[in-house]
Amino acid sequence: MNALQKTLAIFAFLFLATQSVRIGYMLWGEPKQSVMDRYGHRPMDNGIAQTATLEELVSRYDVVHKEAEKLRVDLKKADQPLITDLESEPFKSESALSGAIIQWETDVKEVRELRFYWFAGLGFLIIGAVVYAKWNQWLGLTLCIAAFTEFIYWTYVDSFSLSVSLMNVRQHDRVLANKLVFTIASIVLLLGVIQMQGIFKKKADAYGLA
Repeated sequence: MNALQKTLAIFAFLFLATQSVRIGYMLWGEPKQSVMDRYGHRPMDNGIAQTATLEELVSRYDVVHKEAEKLRVDLKKADQPLITDLESEPFKSESALSGAIIQWETDVKEVRELRFYWFAGLGFLIIGAVVYAKWNQWLGLTLCIAAFTEFIYWTYVDSFSLSVSLMNVRQHDRVLANKLVFTIASIVLLLGVIQMQGIFKKKADAYGLA
């Protein structure tokens, strides 16, 4: 069992440690702007990126959506073809704001899921530690593995989803900050489990020879 515990502990630590460095870079080292921004290539995106609350986004969307709907009605009354080009205003702003609202809600859901499943994993870990110490080591180890599986899965940062989240930098950073905090907490718990179970003690210690 000790060899299995060592292997699992090493893999878990490697993932969580490298993941914390990666998230730290995304939070504080990764450029949040492009050189092309100064030429006005992403004016609406940059406006969205500085939005502080979902209510502010919805308020902006409501104004633009009403303008777009009015234009659609006017074009229909005049028997003119509806404009479907999203590069034309107000449809461009309507589409960008709609996407930002959906992404914001997705990010909020992701943080909620992260917290729920991480604490579910913590429950597995506590039960597993008790079972390991008092009853059955294999069952306890299984519960501990389930716990760290939850920790690792829900703190993982998907590069694609976060690249989409960059349309709102503040909300993007909130997601990363939550993942970093829970990743570090997972590392602390892992080190605690390693210490409590004596996973990396010398072989002589395991036989009471030291």
